[in-house]
Amino acid sequence: MGRYFILSEGTVSEEPDYEAWSKWYENAYEGVSNIAHTETAQGTVTTKFTAMSMTLDKKAAPMVFETTVSGGWLDGKIERYPTVEEAKKGHDSWVEKVKKEEDENVVPPPGAGW
Repeated sequence: MGRYFILSEGTVSEEPDYEAWSKWYENAYEGVSNIAHTETAQGTVTTKFTAMSMTLDKKAAPMVFETTVSGGWLDGKIERYPTVEEAKKGHDSWVEKVKKEEDENVVPPPGAGW
């Protein structure tokens, strides 16, 4: 069984047939991949459906959602989740963390180009 996944109407299902998954990915992925995107003062927090399990442990829950912080003091931080609900909560949590860092650190982070 493959480790490829489809997101349809908020439900994640594993697609064991690579050809079927590939066709879905080509036609539908862009429409469902972005779960949340938040701009902050110094960067962005983005949460996406990855469509592939980001864990190699077949016994573990598939990690098919990923939040990434770009820019600011927490640049490069990544967290993964198995469900859309956890991904949304995780996104909101990262937005809070990023905003807190921005409030506490008036000086821009290293590499910010300021």
